[in-house]
Amino acid sequence: MKFLSMLAAASAVAPAIALPANQPREACTNPEKRVEWRQLTATQQQSYIKAALCLKTKPSKIGTNATLYDDFPNVHFTLNTYIHGSAPFLPWHRYFVHVYNKNLRECGYEGPGTYWDWTKDTAGLRLSAVMSPETGFGGDGNPDKTETSPDGAKQLKCVTEGPFAGVRPEYLGLNPVKMVAGGHCLFRDLPEISEPKAFKAMTAIFGPDSVAEVQNSPNFTNYHWALEGGPHGTIHASLGGEMNPTTSPNEPLFFLHHGMIDQLWWQWQEKNSTRLTEYNGAASHVGEDEDREVTLDDMLVMNGIDKDVTVRDVMDTRGSLCYTY
Repeated sequence: MKFLSMLAAASAVAPAIALPANQPREACTNPEKRVEWRQLTATQQQSYIKAALCLKTKPSKIGTNATLYDDFPNVHFTLNTYIHGSAPFLPWHRYFVHVYNKNLRECGYEGPGTYWDWTKDTAGLRLSAVMSPETGFGGDGNPDKTETSPDGAKQLKCVTEGPFAGVRPEYLGLNPVKMVAGGHCLFRDLPEISEPKAFKAMTAIFGPDSVAEVQNSPNFTNYHWALEGGPHGTIHASLGGEMNPTTSPNEPLFFLHHGMIDQLWWQWQEKNSTRLTEYNGAASHVGEDEDREVTLDDMLVMNGIDKDVTVRDVMDTRGSLCYTY
């Protein structure tokens, strides 16, 4: 069951660390309320998809010859060791999704931020509204329409239905860890079709009962490990395709998935105001000591796609990010 290998990160949980002192919320004048994809109107859904496709027409903001669409997988791949398996996972991805939403607005999207509540889709992700060719992002890859990956090592099942059928991401992360350029079809490979027994095991991890257990984690250290290694990693594995390499932002559903992860963290923070400053654990950045304790003043690096901010800047979504759920 190759997809289950992504779940190993859940096995190591560090001991709890004393919480930092609480700090007052920053206020924003009119916080946006993000909603689940199925709560958007049909017009808003189409506008969101149109804006996501628009990113492929915009020049890179990080200085490459690719597009703004491709900047997101580039940054995500480059910062892989910093943003996964360590304390920065939640705040970094919170800001990353915020930056993506800002760029959608530059491409004309005016609706609310959105996320995908996959706890509602344990019967099969392919049955979800987010994978509808009409109201979502299209379905599974087509086994009759494959393409060789840029390095020649893999056959990709191309998405041939829905609005992203013609999209060709520039970069692809492969093992051994490297990123290759050259363009490829957007591809998916849902294990619910190719490995149904594995998918059944996955549903027990991203279903509502398991998520409720994660949400009962007593402190940030336990919580970020349980969320990243459990439901988060399982959805990456359950979608397969583009979501398995660390160039996973090639998949437009990546941002709805991480919107859901952020929504869960927001709910967890809402249970106790001290959690707005609860941030601890090891930093894991190239060139840094992995055992160094993180602080709220650590920088969340964006590699040029937007300004860098501190962890403190994003801990309370009602502050400078100005949104709620």
